[in-house]
Amino acid sequence: MALALVLGAPGLAYAAFTAGTNASLSVGTYTIPAPASVNGTLQCTNDRGQKGASITFTSVSAVDRATGYTATLTPPTGAPSLVPIAAGGKVQVTMYSGSGKGKYTFTVSAQVGSWTGPEFKQTAIC
Repeated sequence: MALALVLGAPGLAYAAFTAGTNASLSVGTYTIPAPASVNGTLQCTNDRGQKGASITFTSVSAVDRATGYTATLTPPTGAPSLVPIAAGGKVQVTMYSGSGKGKYTFTVSAQVGSWTGPEFKQTAIC
C-alpha cells in the first residue's frame, strides 16, 4: 500500500490548471461641437479708400474637452489670418484684413487633441 501512494504522488504534481478571465472594455464616441457663440464684432473698414474687415472679440463659448481654439479671418483674396487661442484663457483678439471689396469670413473652431471640430462662422460683405 505504501508503494502505491509513492507512485501516485508524482502524477499529481503534473496537473495543469487554467483559469479564464474576462475584461470589460467600454468604447464610446465624442463629436466635437462648434462653439455656440463668440462675443465680438465683425465690421467692414475703409482705410484711405482700401476696403477691408476687422473683428475684435473677447470670448469664445467653451466647448467641453477643448484643448484650444483657432480663429481665422479669410479675405476675398489672399491668405487667411490664423490666431491660436488657448483653452480656458482670457481672449482679447483683433484681426484685420485690407484685401479690398468682397466677402470676409470669420470662423472659430475647437480642437480636442489633434482633432478639429466644426466652425462657428460669421461673414461680412464689404
